Amino acid sequence: MSKQDKAAILFSRIEQYISFKSNPELMNRILSDLNLDSLYTNNKEFNDFLVKAKTEAIDLNPLLSHIKLAILANEPLCSLLAYIQDNNLISDEEIKKASRTLQLQINMLCLFEAIMLTMTNGESFAKEVYDHLIRRSGSYLPGNPLFDFFFGTPLHASLFERLKLISIKPGMLSILFHKSTGDKTETKMDLDSFIEKMHLVGWNRDIDLATEGVASTVTVPAMGVNILEAAWQDLTSSRKDNGGLNNAKAGIGLISIMEEKQYPSHFELRSEILPEGVQSNEKANYELLPDLKVCKVVKKLSQFDVDSQWRDLYSSWNLFFVLSNIDNVFMPIKLLIPTVFSAEPQNYKEVRVMSLFLLGNIFLAENTKNNPFFSSDYNFRHATEIFSQWGKINKNYAEEILHKLCPDSPKEVESVFSHIFGHYPNLNFTRHLLGFGQRPREYNLTQNYQKPRNALFFSSTSTIDSERDECLVENTL
Repeated sequence: MSKQDKAAILFSRIEQYISFKSNPELMNRILSDLNLDSLYTNNKEFNDFLVKAKTEAIDLNPLLSHIKLAILANEPLCSLLAYIQDNNLISDEEIKKASRTLQLQINMLCLFEAIMLTMTNGESFAKEVYDHLIRRSGSYLPGNPLFDFFFGTPLHASLFERLKLISIKPGMLSILFHKSTGDKTETKMDLDSFIEKMHLVGWNRDIDLATEGVASTVTVPAMGVNILEAAWQDLTSSRKDNGGLNNAKAGIGLISIMEEKQYPSHFELRSEILPEGVQSNEKANYELLPDLKVCKVVKKLSQFDVDSQWRDLYSSWNLFFVLSNIDNVFMPIKLLIPTVFSAEPQNYKEVRVMSLFLLGNIFLAENTKNNPFFSSDYNFRHATEIFSQWGKINKNYAEEILHKLCPDSPKEVESVFSHIFGHYPNLNFTRHLLGFGQRPREYNLTQNYQKPRNALFFSSTSTIDSERDECLVENTL
């Protein structure tokens, strides 16, 4: 029996306990508890969909069938589900106990897929959502990253959460600027006007004018630091010895591939931005949620030309990270909605930025983690083994695609991981953040990497690494 067949059996066991229709009562509660019922928008497509979602049960078969097939096509996630099924790590009784939470998540998948699809394709909906999230954050100076770090996030926000919100905002602001210009050629005057209107300072001002057909690699350093932040969290978390360490190494694999291949970024004009293999019909009805219509106005899209295997590893790696370190009910939705999970590889970066900005801000501003409505009411008895195996699967897949996508590279996941973090992960993480801050468009985490020489075989690796790290300490201090 293939991995896909085994994973499909696990899905069929889950499907016994869930409904394939949305629940208007649940939908209204979600909107109320997340304060999304106060979102003001002129977007007709979304407003029409929301009216129906709040009053009628919507058929979610197309949406859920797509998500199921997409997960089965994701090599590391499919391997994990097959392992769970093969080793009986989740019982039918446990699935039944989890069914309330699963049904809540299914309704959130429906709602947030509608929001994300409309943010991605609409003319002004993304800006309306942004304005709503800023109002809910209570930030007096939302254009200032330093102010946002200290005062634009709730007191309960962790260091990682504060860093993540301020590091993702420049990407969101860039998207809003390009949406504001439609299909027109952008000028420096347009950009200066946007910066002034939004009161942007610091790195929030770092927006490039869109020049169609011109490629650059400026996305690579920022994406590398974004991945590094999560890898550091995995490495220093309580789950370090139960999959976290291996998942951190998978993250370093993502960085290694990206920096080796120097994935280019460029802009393209598109009338539709849909998940891979998904269409809208002649009346603009969205295939996965036929009650939602797609705005087909031409817009600029920033594309980041990653490989599909890189995208799939990122999804599995980041899903592990979110479930392990952040939240196991609300935040996983940001990765599983089809607009993100099944994005065409070159579109993945842009939709992921919007999804993280959207759900990350709601997560903190509405404090969903401490709302019993969004809490899980189940525990899987073999969760530790599941996470441990998941970390191994992600790390092994990172090694596999590093060799496949970069056959001439001397990089190995283990040695690059040691090169970046060494024996002083906190210090080296800080050093990398400072280095990125000084050279945000050129910083390269693996630039000075050298594959360990065979001559060092009889030397003490720990001694060599310690000497290197002591040197780093001295140089940093």
